[in-house]
Amino acid sequence: MKIYIPILFIALLSPVVLLAQTQPFSLEDCIEFALEKSTDIARSQNNVLLQSAYLEQSKASRLPNLQLGVNQQLTSTGNYNSIGGEWNRNSNSTLNASLNSQVTLYNGAKLKNTILQNRINLESAELNIQAERELIGLNVLSYYIDALLAIENLQNSQLQLEATQKQFAYAEVRSEAGIISRSDLLYIKSQLASDKTSKIEAESNMRITLVLLMQIMNMPINDSFNIQQPDIENIIKQNSENNPETVYNVALGLQPNIHTAELNVKSTEVEIKVAKSGALPSLMLNGGVGTGYGSNISNLNLGEQFSNSINPYVGLSLSIPIYQQKQVKTQVKTAQIQTNNAKLELTDMKNNLRKYIEQACTDVQTAESNYTALQEQFEAEQESYDVASEMFSQGMVNSVDFLLSKNNLIIAENKFTQAKYKLVLQNKIVEYYLGKPIEL
Repeated sequence: MKIYIPILFIALLSPVVLLAQTQPFSLEDCIEFALEKSTDIARSQNNVLLQSAYLEQSKASRLPNLQLGVNQQLTSTGNYNSIGGEWNRNSNSTLNASLNSQVTLYNGAKLKNTILQNRINLESAELNIQAERELIGLNVLSYYIDALLAIENLQNSQLQLEATQKQFAYAEVRSEAGIISRSDLLYIKSQLASDKTSKIEAESNMRITLVLLMQIMNMPINDSFNIQQPDIENIIKQNSENNPETVYNVALGLQPNIHTAELNVKSTEVEIKVAKSGALPSLMLNGGVGTGYGSNISNLNLGEQFSNSINPYVGLSLSIPIYQQKQVKTQVKTAQIQTNNAKLELTDMKNNLRKYIEQACTDVQTAESNYTALQEQFEAEQESYDVASEMFSQGMVNSVDFLLSKNNLIIAENKFTQAKYKLVLQNKIVEYYLGKPIEL
């Protein structure tokens, strides 16, 4: 029974585990999985920990330090005795101990500005995590929509194949009855073979897109992996803002990359102050206590010598830089150049953001126009195919004309499907710039 009970438990649990593994992933599930497996996110988190350590260390620099020093020394000296006319050697052992402390009273606000700079760098590192998360979300979104397109293309191919199979079965009956010619039957048979090939290609393309999606998620290839299919028609009906100026003004206050660039400018500006402090005087408060023991004092033991030889001290130390071989001047100049570069980088990022948004809004407008036009074309080809199919069943058109209408419908349907998912992707990109979550 001790053996059978665990086996029974595993057997009951296996369907639950299998169900959890094969349940379709939503876009949110895919993004969350990619974030958990992302090494870029892990590196960004490590950078946050590193900057946090720098900040704590700079804060601790304002506190006094404390050092304990112990020194033991054995000396041996030779002395000449002129009375006895001989050399004597005397040995002496000394043990010294000291406890010292030092605190900075003033150093040109270097400590204060260093703390401020490290605090800015920490905030910038935290924003980098958000930027990495959003970039991963956009990448997963693109591959997810590619997979949805491939799945719908496969479904369309399956429906087209089933329709052709029905037409071929109907044509075989009519051919045996002598209603249609042998050539008409062969045309439909050829179309059937073509539709089978198209379906196989659609299956292959769907597997490839799912594999690419799993790879962008850092998920090992799993044949049971599948994704949820949202209501695309309802998503398309949700109109989004596509005015570039409006979107840019909103995105400017939301994009973490812009905030990071602004913080980099502030950090380099503080670096200038830190560099300038090297040319200012520094004032230190010093204090300590020392004691010692010497073996040459034979009438006092170790404890007595230590307690009676205590020498406390306290003092101020002022350091005024006079000539530093242009080191401070060079550091200030370097910091000023870095500040200018940071400002140029911020300008470039704002310009690039504006360009990306302008392109995204233009793509949305183009995608909407193409979607509307191709929808009309698809509906017209659908009507034409329905008429041709009815006429073919009545023997009013031959198979060549019927298959021409069918192929036109397939082409229109494929173009319309592509336009539909492209419109969804472009709308979601604009919504991202507006600060909306990446979801379907």
